[in-house]
This record gives sequence, C-alpha cells and structure tokens, in this order.
Amino acid sequence: MSVYDYAFAGLGSLCAFLAYKTNPLKSGTEAPLDFTKFQRNYVFVFLVMMMSDWLQGPYVYALYEYYGYSPEDIGKLFIAGFGSSMVFGTMVGSFGDSIGRRKTCILFGFLYIASCVTKHFSNYYILMLGRLLGGVATSLLFSVFEAWMVSEHFSRNFDPSLLGGTFSLAYFGNSIVAITAGLVGGFAADNFGLVAPFDCSAAMLILGTFVVSTTWNENYGNASKPFVEQLQKGFSVVINQKEVAVAGAAQSMFEGAMYTFVFMWTPAMGSAAKAAGLGEIPHGYIFAIFMVSCMIGSCLFKYLSSSFDPKMLLTGVIIVAALGLAPAAVGGMGFVPLFAGFCLFEGSVGFYWPLIGEIRSAVIPEETRSTVMNFFRVPLNLIVVVVLYHIGDLSQVFVFRFCVCLLCMATYLATVLHIPAKTKQADVEFEPSG
Repeated sequence: MSVYDYAFAGLGSLCAFLAYKTNPLKSGTEAPLDFTKFQRNYVFVFLVMMMSDWLQGPYVYALYEYYGYSPEDIGKLFIAGFGSSMVFGTMVGSFGDSIGRRKTCILFGFLYIASCVTKHFSNYYILMLGRLLGGVATSLLFSVFEAWMVSEHFSRNFDPSLLGGTFSLAYFGNSIVAITAGLVGGFAADNFGLVAPFDCSAAMLILGTFVVSTTWNENYGNASKPFVEQLQKGFSVVINQKEVAVAGAAQSMFEGAMYTFVFMWTPAMGSAAKAAGLGEIPHGYIFAIFMVSCMIGSCLFKYLSSSFDPKMLLTGVIIVAALGLAPAAVGGMGFVPLFAGFCLFEGSVGFYWPLIGEIRSAVIPEETRSTVMNFFRVPLNLIVVVVLYHIGDLSQVFVFRFCVCLLCMATYLATVLHIPAKTKQADVEFEPSG
C-alpha cells in the first residue's frame, strides 16, 4: 500500500465513524416535517449548483492550454475572472436584496450557462467574456443562495438552532458532490473532449435553475430601495457595524489563504513527492482524500457546534488551519508532514464552511444580507488577484508563509468578534411563488 492508500483508508474510516455518530442527514433537534422538506429542497439545489462549479474547475486551465494559449495569457483570463467577481459580482449581488433572491438565483443560472457556452469557442475575447460572466456567477453562488435560505428559514419561523444543521448537511454533501463531479468530469473529458465537462455543468445548471424557478418563494432584503441605495446601505453596514466588519475581514483572510492553497498544493506536493522518490502524484486520488478530510470537518462541526460558542470554534479552527500549513511554510520537512498538514488544513475548511455560514446568519442584517456578503468577497478576490499576478516571482515557501500570516490575522479577528445570540429575525419581506 502507498502513503495515499493509508491516508485514504485511515481518513475514510474516521469519516465513516463520525458520520455514523453525528448522522449529517438528521437535524440536531427535533425538526417539523415542513422544515425537513424545506431543508432537503435547499440542499438539493445547493448541491446541484455546486456540482456545476466542481465540474468546471479541473478543466478550465487544461482547456485554455488545449486552445494553444500561453501561461501568461491564461493567467490574464484567471485574473479577469477574479477581478470580475470583485467588481461586477459585488454590484450584481446586491440585486438579491432589491429585486429578489429567487430572481437573482435564476440570474446566476443563466450567467453560468452562458459562461459554459463560451468554452466551445477558442477565440480569446469570447473566452475572456466567459471568465467575466463566470466571475459574476461565482459571487452569486457563494452569497445569494445562502441569503435566500437564511431569510426563508426565519420567515417560516423555524427554530434558529436548526440553521446550523442545514449548513452542516450542505457542506458535508458538497464534499461528496466534489468527488462525484471529479469522476463524472473525468469520464466526460476522456471520452468526449475537454469541453464535455462544461456541457455537463450546463446540464446541472439547467436542472437547478428549473427547481428554483418552480419551487422557491421570493424574498427580499429591502425591495423599496433602488440599486445604488442598496449598495450604499450595504457598505454603510460593513463600515459602521463592528461585528459585521470583523466577521467579513476574518472571512476574507481565511478564504484568501484557502484559495491561494488551491493554486499551490499541486506544485508543493509534486516537488515534495519527487524529492522523496515517489514519482508523479495522483491528483484525482489526492483530491478525493482532501474531500474526505473536508467531510470529517463537517461532521466535527455538527458534533461540537451545540456544545461550544461559535467564537471559540472559529478561533480554534483558524489556528488548526494555520498549523496545517506550517510544514509548507517552514519548508524542507518532507512529503509525509506536508501531506498530513494539507489534510489537516482541508479538515479545517470542512469545519469552517458551515461555521461561517451560521456566524453570517447571526451578524448580517436581513435587509442587506446579499449585498454585505458580496462586499465580504471584495478583499478576498483582491488577495487572490495580487497573489496570482505575482505568483511566478514568489517561492512556494514564501506564498505559504503569506497564507499563515493571513490566518494569524484571522485568528486575532476571531478573538475580538462579537456574535449576537440566535434569535428569530423579523421584518422579512415574503412573496409566494406565482
């Protein structure tokens, strides 16, 4: 057995044990039938949309390379995508609060489908358009769906304690979906070409958009405010409400390190494996191991969230994430400590996602939820753009040290974060689907 086999067997066994003990499919408290139906509907849509995103990820660079573009040209396309998410995504994301979250979720589907269609063309400017559309869509994926769910949860008067269970189930399932997308995308690419995974993604987007349009109610932040006023209000909330600003900054620091890790783990593990005489790394196998680590983190969140304060959990998980990247930041520690640290980091990511979702639901005002969540992504995207722009000039050790510094700053922010007690939010505008 290889080191990968041992890691997969050990982590898989631990994941199975924790899943059995915590049962991610079951809410922590007694849940009414209408909540269970609501939760399953949201999680289904969330996972379908996330699978559409996972299907694309591994093949974007490969497709651009297949079309004959240089690493410099490809880098510009990636920077354009994150820049679009930072600028245009923030503006479009505020539509959720003014024109409605359901409508904006449907807009996401159309934008991402259009982005997939552009992959059929080798023209650089059409591909650039696809990156711009994809950047906006990504901002919506990671904001407006959650905003709709949180608002709907409270408008239906569900117990606030049930919210964490929905986040935990969604992100536990997300790891399974990621592994599934890897298998489906690999089969499609091997048999039908590098564009095929994007066609599979478009099919998932059509399915998810159809379910949203036929089963979801509309809800708003503040429908009476024009678009520009909604942006101003959201910015004012971030600037003037300390708990919102601190939560947003901590999120940006953590996720900035996380997205940087996405670009860096392959070259880091590749060079460490060659130095250890292990040859080429099995990218798909390692990705599956990382996703199992994420599932372990999600299970641990469900197990610990009812017993510990969210502030304490956030501080702890960021410290664990920093420890996970420590071997890469120190450098020269060998393949096994590096691999073990990366698995620990991925476990912290699996714990972080449902935790930060629950924290956002507590600190962000309902009337500006979508707008504020997209403002949170501005510094995150800026960090990624700067790192990508300079990544060719920086050593691996330096980049990972930068990630650890981001996590240290996030740890401090977590210690000063004030999280209000869970209450049923009011003043939620609600409109039945028509």
